[in-house]
Amino acid sequence: MAFILVAEPAAAVAGALRKFLESASHEVTMATDVREALERVRELAPALVLASVTESFDGEALCRQVKEEAPGIPVLLLYLPEEEQPEARASAAGAEACLVGPLKRATVVSCVSLMMQLAQARETVSVVRTEMQLMQHQGPRREPSSSGADLEFLKRLLFMEVKRSRRYRYPISYLLLEPDRYAERIATLAPAQRTSALAEVLRRLSEALRDIDVAVPFAEGRFIVFLPYTPHEGAMVVAERLRQRVKEVESVPGLTASMGLAVFEPSAQKGQAQVSFGSLMKEAGDALRRAQAAGGDRVEGGRQAPAEPVTE
Repeated sequence: MAFILVAEPAAAVAGALRKFLESASHEVTMATDVREALERVRELAPALVLASVTESFDGEALCRQVKEEAPGIPVLLLYLPEEEQPEARASAAGAEACLVGPLKRATVVSCVSLMMQLAQARETVSVVRTEMQLMQHQGPRREPSSSGADLEFLKRLLFMEVKRSRRYRYPISYLLLEPDRYAERIATLAPAQRTSALAEVLRRLSEALRDIDVAVPFAEGRFIVFLPYTPHEGAMVVAERLRQRVKEVESVPGLTASMGLAVFEPSAQKGQAQVSFGSLMKEAGDALRRAQAAGGDRVEGGRQAPAEPVTE
């Protein structure tokens, strides 16, 4: 749950946005003009600001002021359907992302979810990096790395589920997904447009999953899809479904994705070595690289993760 400021003068639109966000368990506060919105930002420090850009409301001016006073607060700008260059305008204003009406609940919630997850990831990575730097003064010296911090972030999210799988002996599957030709097709977009495209990818993935499944951003352009209680056969079905859903992304026509799959199916026999978070992540990464090397738009992997001593 996040505390979100909605800056929108039209009561009907504001009410719809509030309903969308509260249905996703967010707490919402409202503002009807730029002055009031800035007061809310200064007093309440929301986790995210949604601001409309219309003739009667200058959301871009609000965004620039927010970025000047509180640059760490993400801003999502909402444009009318007739706007021809929303991504360029949003990027110039300093917004992290933009959406163009008519707005649907799934689109708004997915974009907000991605923005919040990315913000949390950046904060967590910063904390872990600081911890690693402090550790340099207390033990063997080693250089901190962003990849190490990212791994720590994911361990905090997913370690408990891996632990439950080992204890209660149910199958789990990991999919590591990356859009093909990411550096060429998505990374070169303006920041706001890139965030919107990744939000659409996340929405397409989430729509194709069960309530108990989780899709989260891992690193720039990569997503992890975690499938509890899912053996190899079921994970392959889900992977193929997700592969087709990526092709439906409208903001990047013709987009495809490669996926690496890792599966752990514990045996009922006693004495079997147990899987670790690290082994699953390594296998999914290796399988993803094989899929990319084979030309992309495919799923590789799926064998049971190799047994190794548990180190977590």
